[in-house]
Amino acid sequence: MISPDLPSPGLPLEDRAAARSSVSRTLAAVVRYRHLLRNLVLKDLKLKYRGSVFGVAWSLLNPLLMIVVYTIAFTHILQIRTEGFVFYLMLGILSWTFFAGSLSGSTGSIADNGGLVKSVFFPRAILPAAGVLFNLSQYLLTIVVFLPVMLLYYGVTPAAPMLLFPVFVALQALFTIGLALILATAAAFFRDVRHLVDVALAVLFW
Repeated sequence: MISPDLPSPGLPLEDRAAARSSVSRTLAAVVRYRHLLRNLVLKDLKLKYRGSVFGVAWSLLNPLLMIVVYTIAFTHILQIRTEGFVFYLMLGILSWTFFAGSLSGSTGSIADNGGLVKSVFFPRAILPAAGVLFNLSQYLLTIVVFLPVMLLYYGVTPAAPMLLFPVFVALQALFTIGLALILATAAAFFRDVRHLVDVALAVLFW
């Protein structure tokens, strides 16, 4: 009789070690390589705005245009008079933009960096996590700039439950990172996952 505490003779040492890996170990590894994570996010930000005249302002111009279009459409064309409707609609759309952009950009992060993955040792989870944090930084910038403006323009009175908004943002970010890890891993083996994600996001928006 084989003791349950002894390793099974049919499993290689590598497989037994992999079987004992857990989410906590992955998180600990990401924390140890947090400087790499930060550098990847900063690199993406620099590449996005390199050579651009307006630079980071583009992260604000796109949401601003979206706010203007939705305000005109729902307030003046459809004439929806529900108090605060456009304000809460825009919060939802900005949140969805962060979620969809994160998944779309992170799904292929491991597959697209195959050379880096094979040549340098680091937690693979950092790649999709960096994609999510890159989008999160732009989302937070948009919220910080436009949230006070939207509160004033749409005449929404600040209330105590709004203090929980940062908590919801943090929970959404964690959920998005977890989903991005799953999709990025799947896309490393099945390239069609990236296209399926794009289709799914387009459908889920509506």
